[in-house]
Amino acid sequence: MTFTELISLLEKQVKLHKSLYQLALKKTEALKKQDIEMLTALMKDEQKHIFAIQQLENNRLYFMQQHGLAEATMTSCIERADGQERLQLMELYEQLVHFIEQIKEVNDLNRQLTEQALQFIYLTLDMMMPQTQPVNYSKTNTYDEPLERSVFESKA
Repeated sequence: MTFTELISLLEKQVKLHKSLYQLALKKTEALKKQDIEMLTALMKDEQKHIFAIQQLENNRLYFMQQHGLAEATMTSCIERADGQERLQLMELYEQLVHFIEQIKEVNDLNRQLTEQALQFIYLTLDMMMPQTQPVNYSKTNTYDEPLERSVFESKA
């Protein structure tokens, strides 16, 4: 059995995953610089990459079904391949695993940076909002309603 088509699909997937990894690194820099426009553009590009990867994965699954390998894993395909194809499949498999792990690490860092930015925003908003008076009784033993004031005007 020949795995030429599978090798071609995997080469494309490796290329797209490598590019997606580069985008994730750029996204980290955009988050650090708080560059929203760059971040938005990178996220749009990232969605295109993800769509293309999904298409390639669907093509790979179709190939596997066509050749009676629907339940086969990459390692079982490597075992069935001969000579040069086996080496190519092993190398592509290792590259895919490597880039997927790298993407996971960078995405985790990006998630942490995003959470920190949100915490800063919430802290800033809390500082801008006036503190309400404590809810307790005054010297006259009557309840005073706290004044509800906002920094923002609510007139439309």
